[in-house]
Amino acid sequence: MRFFILFYVLFNSTFGDISETNVFDAMVFRKCCSRNQSIIKVTEYDLSLVERYECVDRDYLFESYNISVTPLLVDKRVEVQHGLPADCDDLQMVQTNGPDAELFLWENECYDRLVTETNNGSLKHNIPKTIALSCNKTRDKTNETKSSFKIKQVRKCCPKGQEFDTDHHVCRNSVEEVDEATFLRKFNISGPYIYETEYTLRCKFDEYVVELTEDIFSLQVSNSDLITMNRYNGNVKTLIQGEWCVDQQYDGTQLLAQVCTRNCDDFGAFCVRKCCPPGHHFKLRRCGGLSSVCLRDEDEFVQFNISTYLAPLADEFGDLPDVMGIRYALQCPAGRFALNKSLPQDVHEMTAQGAIKTPLTVTFDYCVEMFDRRDCPTNDVYLSGVLCFQPSEKTKNYRFSFVIITISAVCLGLTLIIYIIFPELRNLHGRNLVCHVSMMLLAYSCLARVQHSAVLNGLLCTVLGYGIYFGFVAAFAWLNVMCFDIWWTFGSVRTVKPLRKSTSERRRFLWYSVYAWSVAVVLSGTMFLLDRYSNNLYLKANIGAGACWFGTIQNTQLDWPHYIFFVLPMGVVTCTNFILWLLTARYCAKVKSEVHRLQAGSVGDRAKKRFRIDRAKYILTGKLWVVMGAGWISELISTLVSEPLWLWNVIDLINELQGVLIFLILVMKPKVLIGEATAEQRWIVFRSDVFHVPLKNHQLR
Repeated sequence: MRFFILFYVLFNSTFGDISETNVFDAMVFRKCCSRNQSIIKVTEYDLSLVERYECVDRDYLFESYNISVTPLLVDKRVEVQHGLPADCDDLQMVQTNGPDAELFLWENECYDRLVTETNNGSLKHNIPKTIALSCNKTRDKTNETKSSFKIKQVRKCCPKGQEFDTDHHVCRNSVEEVDEATFLRKFNISGPYIYETEYTLRCKFDEYVVELTEDIFSLQVSNSDLITMNRYNGNVKTLIQGEWCVDQQYDGTQLLAQVCTRNCDDFGAFCVRKCCPPGHHFKLRRCGGLSSVCLRDEDEFVQFNISTYLAPLADEFGDLPDVMGIRYALQCPAGRFALNKSLPQDVHEMTAQGAIKTPLTVTFDYCVEMFDRRDCPTNDVYLSGVLCFQPSEKTKNYRFSFVIITISAVCLGLTLIIYIIFPELRNLHGRNLVCHVSMMLLAYSCLARVQHSAVLNGLLCTVLGYGIYFGFVAAFAWLNVMCFDIWWTFGSVRTVKPLRKSTSERRRFLWYSVYAWSVAVVLSGTMFLLDRYSNNLYLKANIGAGACWFGTIQNTQLDWPHYIFFVLPMGVVTCTNFILWLLTARYCAKVKSEVHRLQAGSVGDRAKKRFRIDRAKYILTGKLWVVMGAGWISELISTLVSEPLWLWNVIDLINELQGVLIFLILVMKPKVLIGEATAEQRWIVFRSDVFHVPLKNHQLR
């Protein structure tokens, strides 16, 4: 028993001090300079090269080199041993591997923040970094102990003495200066800590800077991470070093954080793009235009303020702009241009998704900025958007299109005159055809004016646009009438009957007219009302707003008005005609077998003659549907793809020659020209009907 007591005393006296020393040393931080000082490296050339390290405070750095840096922030709960390595003539500088790097306790090594380097009294560079200074000799590993501390990093959004203004999204001089240590204590960091402080947030070019305020988000600094929680939905996000900064709100007591993100929806933010860097605005290069250069804000009148964009959104969507995100600069390979809100085509607004909407487009490739025009006669500060020029592409020759369309319009006019002149052609089918050709003539005449040159008068452009639309829609409706009439006349099983009375034809033409004109008027009127009074992105066609057709971007999701009011209704008509053609084909197949069983004679001859007429009409109906269907299919495909360009140029040429083709088919017939055909024969010749292929959307200016 005495032996064990003696062994314990000897062991405790021999190793107890070492154990306590190791534990104590592990809780000590070896700092090269005093608490409020940092290190500078001084290099001097005289007769020999001399390098040394000096401890200086932040006031000396600002007065001598006009730089402001923050020393390492060491919590008061941390025991600190100050001083450079003793008995060491040759110091070696080693940069730590960033925040969270392991620190070691060695009597010949200390840690601190290197804030600048000088060369013969001149500032060499200013890149603050945490370093270790140690004696340039072999370490004694037996006397080296890992420290329990790690140097963390906190990034302050604004420089020393400034706070962040969330109204203008810029740093401003604070009313009451708060030092970094006091600022850091607001985050209630648990346990002793050591932090290095960086200033400003450097997000990547394609990232937004989202502002998170304490009234919406709780903010917690943990090591070198920032943990945010949305107070309304409980959504938690962790931002690592380099993705965040924190600061105090200007003229307030609440904290805020700025975070870098590519997806604003992660924080429920409303994001916009600013043209100039923070704290800068556009200054006009010359009056009379909007060409500008970015200059630093000199007064509050040019500070970034987009309330004119946000106020309508706040009225409509409530707290939509509460969380803001801003992305800076706009790169446009083909150049950019400022929107002049005095021009109708440049009037614009912001959408709830953060895009810029003009009469011609809706885009996220934009930026907004303040334009200082106080040195110009306007004497104002102008807030406007800036868009990218679209890269120039090879386009069709619109003057050539104008010539072809004009020729087609003339041919349609001649066809219409001939059908009106010949009395024997003014039966039911002839009257249907006159209505159809007249509507095509209306559409092609308006289209020829649009293709000739730009229409500067907004009202005239709108009238021409609706003329094109009404003409095409009405022409489709009358084509549907003719296909139905063919099916009704020849596609239903019935015995051979004499020609119907003219009163019956007039009654049917009346019903056909009610249907066709109603379709055209209802569709055109509905689109006009929605275009004029609705702000819905998917229902506003923007006819005549910068383009005398649908003022939307073709082949994009923004082209919904074109789909809704033109492609879809015409598709329904085309599919209906196809169904009627199939039903007629079914009848022809049935009648063909019956006719071949009939014997020669008056009844049999009449039946065979009627069958030949039916078959001719059926073939003409098939040609009619093929042309109409091919036209609609090309219209549909053109909304999805636009390449190769040469193929669409060929298709456009065929479409533009529509009137010429109709004239050749219906008029340039030998029997018609020499006048030898009977009324019935002329009807069979002229009943080739109208070929209609709608023009693709991108053909219109």
